[in-house]
Amino acid sequence: MDHAQGGLVESTGSEGLLRLLRERSVVRRYTMEPVDDALLDRLLDVMVTAPTAANKQAWGFMAVRDPRSVRRLRAFAPGMIGLPPLVVVACFDRARATRDDSVPWDAGMLCVAMAVENLLLAAHAEGLGGCPVGSFRRVAVQQLLGLPPHLEPLLLVALGRPARALEPTRRRPREEVIRYETWS
Repeated sequence: MDHAQGGLVESTGSEGLLRLLRERSVVRRYTMEPVDDALLDRLLDVMVTAPTAANKQAWGFMAVRDPRSVRRLRAFAPGMIGLPPLVVVACFDRARATRDDSVPWDAGMLCVAMAVENLLLAAHAEGLGGCPVGSFRRVAVQQLLGLPPHLEPLLLVALGRPARALEPTRRRPREEVIRYETWS
């Protein structure tokens, strides 16, 4: 494995990428080691390269690292287990999406979700773990962070160094969820 960048990506090209995709799992317990500026910048740069409907990029993101602010966010997020050193708040930007009818709300929500997936994969490649959280009080989070009315928080993404070894996530059998040509 190539640990020069502190991550988990093997230097074997596509096989390394496929392994990264297969091995990513949800992390809910973190060490309190902070995520430094350079690493955070790399993660955020990858996040905003995600596909987006009509290239509207109808999203906005906020990185929260101040421990006091993270604790406040967690107070309004029963779905957040553990106390991460970093939370990325992923928002749908209604102002960008509603300039015409080409990006409905659900497409904007999917764009935000794809950006979060990029973030989670990049975090895993860098030796971090994360967990998207959808169970939180949106109005409280919006007020706490001073988000403008057009930014609607959709996901809180807890990120940090895993406190314990990663365990593979159980998945449904391929045969149960994948078919070819027709379902029957």
